[in-house]
Amino acid sequence: MRTVHNHPFTVCSLQFIVSNLQVKAAKKRAAFRFRPIVSRLLLTTCCLLLTAYCLLPTVTFAQTVKRVELPAPATNQTYHTISLGAKGVILVSQIAKNAFNVQRLNAELDREWSLNGNIEEDLNFVKSSYDGQSVYLLFSRQRTDFYQVVKIGLAGFMETFFLSAVDRFQITDFQTLGYSVFMAGTVREEPMLLYTNLANKQSKVLPGATQANTVIQSVDIDTTHRLVNVCYAARKSREIKLISRSFDEYGQMISQVLIEPEPDVSLLNGRLFTLNDSTKLMIGTYGFRNMQGGNNSGASQGLFLSKIVYDEVEFTQYHSFTDFKNFFNFMSDRERERMERRIERKKESGDDVKLNYRLLVHDIVEQNGNYLISGEVFYPEYRNNNMGPYGMNSWWGSPMMMSPWGMGMGMFPGWGLWNPYLWDPWFGSRRFNNGQVFNGFVYTHAIVASFDAKGNRLWDNSLPFENVRDMELKEKMRVRANDDQTVAMFYSNKGAIKAKVFDQDKTLADLAPIPITSVEVTDKIRQTATDEVLYWYNNYYLAFGFQRITGDDGRRNVFYLNKISF
Repeated sequence: MRTVHNHPFTVCSLQFIVSNLQVKAAKKRAAFRFRPIVSRLLLTTCCLLLTAYCLLPTVTFAQTVKRVELPAPATNQTYHTISLGAKGVILVSQIAKNAFNVQRLNAELDREWSLNGNIEEDLNFVKSSYDGQSVYLLFSRQRTDFYQVVKIGLAGFMETFFLSAVDRFQITDFQTLGYSVFMAGTVREEPMLLYTNLANKQSKVLPGATQANTVIQSVDIDTTHRLVNVCYAARKSREIKLISRSFDEYGQMISQVLIEPEPDVSLLNGRLFTLNDSTKLMIGTYGFRNMQGGNNSGASQGLFLSKIVYDEVEFTQYHSFTDFKNFFNFMSDRERERMERRIERKKESGDDVKLNYRLLVHDIVEQNGNYLISGEVFYPEYRNNNMGPYGMNSWWGSPMMMSPWGMGMGMFPGWGLWNPYLWDPWFGSRRFNNGQVFNGFVYTHAIVASFDAKGNRLWDNSLPFENVRDMELKEKMRVRANDDQTVAMFYSNKGAIKAKVFDQDKTLADLAPIPITSVEVTDKIRQTATDEVLYWYNNYYLAFGFQRITGDDGRRNVFYLNKISF
């Protein structure tokens, strides 16, 4: 394991220039007897420059504080990365057909411990969960009722549990809270939420939405209030409403919220956030009801916010993307101008341009009593099916676990989670229609918008993506609320971090791609694959992925972790 410390370089360039100019001016006055007015003008100019510099908004650049490299053979080894916040990071890798390794690195990326574990025959890695206290790994295989759960304590101990579920249970989500496991899924296309207490190995099916044509959209863990929030989408014809239920870690339902849409609107997806003991926020996307049919299922028109007080909806606010100031900045100038003219004509006639966007909504970020809501805009892409419905590039091929170098399957070759509902709650059996299979999610741009406590939009901004695609739908962009009330948005792609800094709806800095550097200055990065950046703790972020590097000691394939101060 290679380690390098890169200390951030503090630059006070303008102050240095002022001081240097003053010294040079003094020398020239002595040597050439410059007139006093020249010196005064020089000092005045420098003071004005320094004042202007001090009045500029603070723009923070990314600095790599430390980097760790782990060998990644080109054949089959990869790493599954789990952030522990200020407690460090967990790395999981496969070391044999039925064995895996777990190692914990602390916040300085120094190794704390390493453990090996065994996997039952023919089981594959599915998902991990971290509840703030322990890490859980789920192993299974497609269409089975047998599961292996490994509980990993942060001090370096491991427990293994074997569970049985309902026959033909297709798992769509896995979350843990204490010794409780919550698995969402479907049985014969009907939603099911299964609860298991690992301490006594007792399982039960938790109550779901009673309405027909219902799917489980999201299962979120609230570690602060020790709750599991489950969101259901219930459809009747083209009307879609949302039902959220909260369970404690013992599987007891403690609250339920029903969000009814306006007559011409359907609520497409939502996530519930608990602000305090009495107040919650449901945020998500909505679309026009007449757009929710055929190939337009899941067509988002904008964002909605519902404020919930004591499980009663106080208000629901709808915000069309056509009202956003910067939503269409990802388009070319000509396309954006054409879109703005269409929007203006429609609004003059009392109508709105019908949109067909899909948005992956992030967690809420609070800033000065307001709420920052962000997410990525994306669309699914398809290609002709040449490998059959269970090929490597299908839902069951688990593309996110492929080798980063395209040389066969990587860690735990298997099927992963089956969850098309994240982006289209009514996708269903259409995924293999017309001889086509899913070919990845294409990300177009990311948005961030600020809302006040009454749900009013204050400002918005956006960050375009450059050739970003992924087989797994996951958060790519990160948002940072700075102390000076500015907001930074950034993402990692092809070995570099792309970032913008905003003061509300104005762009302060559009930074050139910041490369994720290697260990040695003589190293040349030949290829970067599956790179990601995520918020870690305080002002630190964690960038990780695979790189193929050529250096003085030859070629090497590495899995890197860069601790970045932003």
